[in-house]
Amino acid sequence: MRIGSLNPWEPLVRASQMMGVLLFTAGWSGPLRPPSDRVPHPQLVEQSRRMNALYDTQRLQHGGRRSIDLDLSDDAQHAFVLDRLQASGKTARNAPGLFHKLSQFRAHALRRARQATPAVTVTNGSSWCDHSLIVKPPAASNTGASLTYEPYVRVSCQGGAAYVYADLLVHDINREDTEGRVVASQAGEEYGGGTGFTGVGTVASVDVAPGRLLRLESLSLAMDEATGRAFISYAVEKTSLALKEVGGVTLLHPRETVPNNTRADIWMCQLRGGSDCDYAVAGYDQGLLQASPPVPQGVAASRTEAPGELNPGDLWAFSRPFEATRPYVPLRVEIQAGSLNGQPCAVDHYTHAQVRLHAPTGEACVSAGDLTRLLPVGQHTAVFNHLADVSYNLQGQRAPECSTSRLLQQPVHLTFTLAGMARCTQPDGAHTLEPFYRSQAIDARSTTAQRLLFQNSCMAEGTRIQLANGRVLPVEQVETGDKVLANRMGLILTVTDVIRGNETQDFVQLQDNAGHSVTLTQLHPVLKADGRVVAARALKVRDQVLTDKGAAMLKSVKRVPVHGKRVFNLALGTPYELREVGAQERTLFASGFVVGDKSMQELLLLPPLKPTDVMSRLPKVLHEDFANAKEP
Repeated sequence: MRIGSLNPWEPLVRASQMMGVLLFTAGWSGPLRPPSDRVPHPQLVEQSRRMNALYDTQRLQHGGRRSIDLDLSDDAQHAFVLDRLQASGKTARNAPGLFHKLSQFRAHALRRARQATPAVTVTNGSSWCDHSLIVKPPAASNTGASLTYEPYVRVSCQGGAAYVYADLLVHDINREDTEGRVVASQAGEEYGGGTGFTGVGTVASVDVAPGRLLRLESLSLAMDEATGRAFISYAVEKTSLALKEVGGVTLLHPRETVPNNTRADIWMCQLRGGSDCDYAVAGYDQGLLQASPPVPQGVAASRTEAPGELNPGDLWAFSRPFEATRPYVPLRVEIQAGSLNGQPCAVDHYTHAQVRLHAPTGEACVSAGDLTRLLPVGQHTAVFNHLADVSYNLQGQRAPECSTSRLLQQPVHLTFTLAGMARCTQPDGAHTLEPFYRSQAIDARSTTAQRLLFQNSCMAEGTRIQLANGRVLPVEQVETGDKVLANRMGLILTVTDVIRGNETQDFVQLQDNAGHSVTLTQLHPVLKADGRVVAARALKVRDQVLTDKGAAMLKSVKRVPVHGKRVFNLALGTPYELREVGAQERTLFASGFVVGDKSMQELLLLPPLKPTDVMSRLPKVLHEDFANAKEP
């Protein structure tokens, strides 16, 4: 079942076909009928007004989330969910599994209400799903008399969901909320994904007008048959239409400072340095700003004109001692309050400010503390610099799923949101407070950088590297321009970068029956005798590996403590050399073992491709729904 135009989806991924597009997940997603195409606008406006009142009374009960849970035991809320689904074209006929599950959820909610027990949408101390609205600054018309917004919805569930529905309605209302109209709407769904659904967005053009607000509202539903979990939530955001915005919120950092990265667009090197790092944990050592120093002092950006050389002007200092288990995001944002009647406004106060990382497995990791206390107020234009520690869940608790070890080598998305009040001057000299809600994001809808990647892993200092001239050097003495022996056939590759860093997890020490011994980080690639490339931590005793003497059998594989040892990695091959070299031939001899270089490690750590047969991953109750959804 596919109804309506695909035009509102064009801002999503302009180069992709939307039918069955793969976004941040391996699910199948597509648009539904815009709710405002089928339901009279006055009815939608009245529903929105009632639900907005409910949202205002409950929002503060939901911690760091910007959405509230809906209670299906409440007749009005239950009716609202059904009405929205049907307005989007979902019915008991074309989606029997969905409506069957909704009836079960309703019955469960009614039993729970009779027993006076609270709804359970929480597992392992954090919400299963997160639902929020992304509202980037609008584009103004040539005269500034109108604004065009392109808002969208984000739904992410830890571990994914069998089914996700989301919609988005945009209203132009008066400040008193007694009159309004629907400007735009859209709805969409995803089967077999749910870890990062951003497939519902729309375009809304409105006039700049005093006393008017833009209200954005969204219903989201996610369910997982295997666990029996359900997530039904509602989100609302409002921003003034009296303000003429120029800039609004501009994300200056993080950004891609080193061009032509081959994997994720923005590389966050938290435990190492290198010419491929956009940002690195840094500190001064003998007067020079260095990546991964003995005593880290902050996070620094690389110079664009000299990749690998850190810029002292772009250094975000730690407010507390560095902890390698915490992921850090350097933030620099320019904030403009807008203008009213040609007069610049100033930010009076903030009601919300948050940095979020969205992992590919669905976790939402948020910044520590209350950022509203740190943001500048009383100014028309201000620049906010902050090093965000994003190791917390939506409840503000340290979360294992938000540690560096969990996010390492995983492409993540970032959102930054602000809400507050701008103080503006009226023609008569009186002051008015105008609400604003603004977002910026690095995700699948971004037109430039679309993800961040936290990087590390290497060889322990002291590892002996065999050079092409027969010399053997400790890895810490190898320099850019040196030539290494890559295999037993005599292939020679040039060292194009030396990566230095630190390590927090135990090393893997390998010993074979040919007398070799090497110490590697757990994720470093090692070549087995059958040609397969595996991470060091995956090896076990009696495995056959490649060495400078041919195949050898491992007689010992054990974890050994780091004890403060530095770690190193090498990037191999000039463009000329790599013309004839395969992706898994960028190797070197490390204390006799054949191991991969930095690029091979990147390939090894790419997420495995999930099966494209979505139907096989869905519970049987949704098979008919999915088959109907794919019909043109």
